[in-house]
Amino acid sequence: MRLTYTPQAHPGTEFEIEADRHGSYVIRLNGKVIRRVTALSDYVGKPKWGSRKLEADAIEDAKRDIEALAARPSEVR
Repeated sequence: MRLTYTPQAHPGTEFEIEADRHGSYVIRLNGKVIRRVTALSDYVGKPKWGSRKLEADAIEDAKRDIEALAARPSEVR
């Protein structure tokens, strides 16, 4: 799933979040990859085809990362 997110600290900046059903996500700013997080490849009870809950959790994690990055703008730009 792809969506754009604007942090509360910087309303003019739009980040793009791309998450998959396995819990991995990528954060982009102006087409440049800012952060890539890969989910664990295998664990007991992991759904074989992923799940919407893992995807939703990955999006929420990405939003928290963006808010943390927006608090330190010198590292993002």
